[in-house]
Amino acid sequence: MENRGKTMLQTEILLTIKLHRTLFVDPKRILLLKEINRCGSINRAAKNAKVSYKSAWDNLEAMNKISPKPLLERNAGGTVLTAYAQRLLQLYDLLELTQEKAFRVLQDENIALNNALSATARFSLQSSARNQFFGKVSRLPEEGGRCPVEILIDGLTEPMRVLITQKSAQRLQLACGKEVMLMFKAPWVKIHQHMPHNAHNRFQAVVSAVSDMEEGREIMLQPAENLTFCALAGKAEEIKCGETYWLSIDPAQIILATL
Repeated sequence: MENRGKTMLQTEILLTIKLHRTLFVDPKRILLLKEINRCGSINRAAKNAKVSYKSAWDNLEAMNKISPKPLLERNAGGTVLTAYAQRLLQLYDLLELTQEKAFRVLQDENIALNNALSATARFSLQSSARNQFFGKVSRLPEEGGRCPVEILIDGLTEPMRVLITQKSAQRLQLACGKEVMLMFKAPWVKIHQHMPHNAHNRFQAVVSAVSDMEEGREIMLQPAENLTFCALAGKAEEIKCGETYWLSIDPAQIILATL
């Protein structure tokens, strides 16, 4: 019996780009451009791509006819791609990679596909920050050129406060209700035995896991059932699973990202 949960899906996503409702590039035309780029000859490129010279020429002519900029140019050595055509190949490779990763998101039912920022970040963004959360801007005051943004995150009893400059807020086009991604590294999460009175972003959380590392321990804390913070602690600190602590994060050490 086939185990669908563990079966490796063999997917093939064929990317086609149209301009003015007319075919511009598809996998065969991209292969032809890549072969021209590799060997510098339309004739040899056609043979390598397993198409006739006439077919290759017809496809190149059709592309050039609707292309915003020329794709080919002649030099003493033969035919070469223009800078625009080189960028087209790079863009096509990027789109193929993005499509492949986006399809993998389909297999993870924990990723909401109606949230563009969350879904896009899962397949396109790689970060060393262990803590990555998604929320919505709830307040956006300005204080002397700085902008202490407040973010609502499901599971937290209070908004997360993030301190950025007003210029950064404008560049990110922040507004109340906009979806954002918050990132911060594990060492920036501070663990307290008692409520820290002079700290921002303070939340009670239960320790769900403690893992020994070479230079300390990794602590997983849950302020809510489906929300986990990752922190680091020294080996001498007595932090036990199942116990409740306070955690805090400096607003200036949180990075914001958005589409």
